[in-house]
Parts: sequence; C-alpha cells; structure tokens
Amino acid sequence: MSKSRILNAAEASRRHGVLAGTYAAAIMHADPLADAAVEALHPFHGRWWPMVLKALEEGVAAVPDAPPELAALIASLPPEPKPEEWEKMKRGSAAVARAGDSAGLVLQCASLMIDYWSPPAMKPLVMTGALKRDAIHRLTQTNAWWIELHRPDGLQPKQDGYKTTVHVRLIHAFVRRMIRGSGAWDREAWGEPINQGDLFFQVVGFSKLMIDSLQRMGYWFTAEEKEGYYLFWRHVAALLGVEKALLPSVNETDCGRYWDLWMLTNPGPDAEGIALAQTTLEVASGAGNPSAPMRRFQLWLMRGATYWLLGWDIGQALKIPWTEAGHFLPLVYKPAVRISEAFAKMRGVDRGQAAARAIRKLALGNAALGVVPEGTEVVSAPERLEALAKYKPPSSVP
Repeated sequence: MSKSRILNAAEASRRHGVLAGTYAAAIMHADPLADAAVEALHPFHGRWWPMVLKALEEGVAAVPDAPPELAALIASLPPEPKPEEWEKMKRGSAAVARAGDSAGLVLQCASLMIDYWSPPAMKPLVMTGALKRDAIHRLTQTNAWWIELHRPDGLQPKQDGYKTTVHVRLIHAFVRRMIRGSGAWDREAWGEPINQGDLFFQVVGFSKLMIDSLQRMGYWFTAEEKEGYYLFWRHVAALLGVEKALLPSVNETDCGRYWDLWMLTNPGPDAEGIALAQTTLEVASGAGNPSAPMRRFQLWLMRGATYWLLGWDIGQALKIPWTEAGHFLPLVYKPAVRISEAFAKMRGVDRGQAAARAIRKLALGNAALGVVPEGTEVVSAPERLEALAKYKPPSSVP
C-alpha cells in the first residue's frame, strides 16, 4: 500500500472496512492486459487503431498480423449482457440522456471537475500536456465518448460507444507506457498511473454523481431506472478495464461509500488541479461562443453550477470564483425542470424517444465546440513527450 498517498487510513478503515483496503490495493494496480497489448501494438505506430478496429468489427482472425496480446485483450472483453439486462440498461441510459443539456452541464461542472480533487489522479494529465491546451481536448473527447455511449444501443458490440470505450482503455495504457518510460513517476507516492482506484472513481463520477446532480436539478428517476443506469456503467467499467472484483461495487450504496472514501483519503487539489479546474470552466464557456458577453455569461453560469452541484467546500477548495448563479440556479432552473418533468409525465412522453432527441442535440453542440478560442488546440503526441520531459511537481500546495 502506498502510505504517502492514502490519508486518514485508520478513519477510512473504521468507516468502510474492507472497501478501504480494496481501494488501497487498487491504486497499486493498473491494467496488465491493456498494457501488454499496447506494448505489442506500439511498433505499428499509426496503424495500431485500424488494426484494433478491424479486430473488434470482424474478429481477430480477420487481422493476420494481430499480436497475441491484442487477441488476449479482445477475448477478455465482457460478454453481451442478457436480454433482460440490456433492457434495464437501455431504460436507465435513456432516463439520464433525456436530460440533454442538463446532463452536459453536470459533465462539465461536476463529473470532470471532481477528478481534480486528487493530485495523484491528475498527474498523468498534467505531466503529458499543457494545462490550458489539454482542457479543450479532454472536454470535447469526454463529451463525444459520453454521447456515443448514450445513443440507443451505443454499448452494443460494433457500435461507436463500445468501440470508443475500448479506444479510451488503450489510450490510458499508452499514457501509462509513456509515463513509466519517463522516469518521472513516483509509484510509491502516487500509485500506478491511471490505476484501478482512480479509474473506478471516474465511474462513480459518471454514474452516481450524474444521477445525484440531475435529481438536485429537479429530474426524477424510478428505482428501476437508477438500477439500470448503474448496471449500464458496470458494463462500461468492465470495457474500460476495471477489475472484476470491483465491478459489483458499481451500485448506488457502494458508489456513495466510495465517494466518501475518495474525499477522506485524498488531500484535496494542489496548484495543478486548481489551475486545471479553472481552465476547464474557462475553456468550456468560451468554446463555440464567438460573443464575448455570451462567454462571460456562460462562465458566470458554470461557476455557479459547480458550487450548486458539488457544494461550497469543494468549490472553495478548487478556488472557483463564487457567482450568484449558485443561488439563481436552484431558485429558477430547478422549478423549471420540475414543471417540464410534470408535463412530460402527464403527456406520457416516451423517455427513449426523448433521449434520442436530446443526444442528437448534444452531438451538434459538441461539434460546435470545435470553434475554440485561440491557443486551446489539442496537444499533439510530440508536445506531450516534451511536456513530460519538462515536468516538475509543484513546490507547494496553496
């Protein structure tokens, strides 16, 4: 166990028992199957993803030069859920996706922001890219991935949501390979880069935090829809390489305990996490908004939404400037959502159809994020390597 990373270990064990020990072990584990596949795929350079894509779509046998490590990875991918599980997952996914722009706001102001609470979890992102320029990349790529996952049947094999999730897993492995080779990573202090514990918390952010935030906004969910959404993310987690021992914990109760464990055992954001959190909001509010007044309004709104969804203590720790939108949104946004929800229920609106419309709108909006302010272009692989070579940890935490 990494003693320098796990804070308040005794209290964590008292509150959460076995789960605390599972988390402590998980931060020292990565994804051996994906790491082995990437080591074998690396010599193929730009041809590696077309090779993986063909293997996913047509089977490994259709790729004569596929390395055995790739075959092993693909063979390990989770089997298709049973038909009744698919139906639960689709209902849960549609119940969340119907929220459309509200779900997008949660992604930008909560699900992505809470990752910055843990300095070790953020190290891979910080070490391999310039803060401001990487923020737009993370925003648009995460939005696109989430959208593809929530399309009808997006998690079916051969669909883009499924294939993109495998791509995300392999990119994580490529980043681990890069970082390990740099000599700059302190495993004892930080655990493995992009480890099982941090990966599982990202699943918590996309599942429990999403549902809790949408409920705070005024959306309602049946118990079956919530159960289906956790089942949906359990399947996504398996595709991402989360270990089988952790998968049963993708449920409302254990995700809540894991949230408390994460907040208790991590020290809170350092200077890098604070900078990245603030930059994420600045870039998100500016992307696709050519008008300066609109950018300022959007930033005002998103800063307030961060406080509303994550709470005062987290907003202050991230040093997000407080705005009155934190008061305005609960007073105006939430009642408007509740009225809309009531009318939809009265009219018998089909949530699957509403979700499909909302996802199409979100996809168009994410495409508009390609119009970004100058200086926020995606960081290229050579630039990532250069940033990694120059990386020095912050001397102090504000």
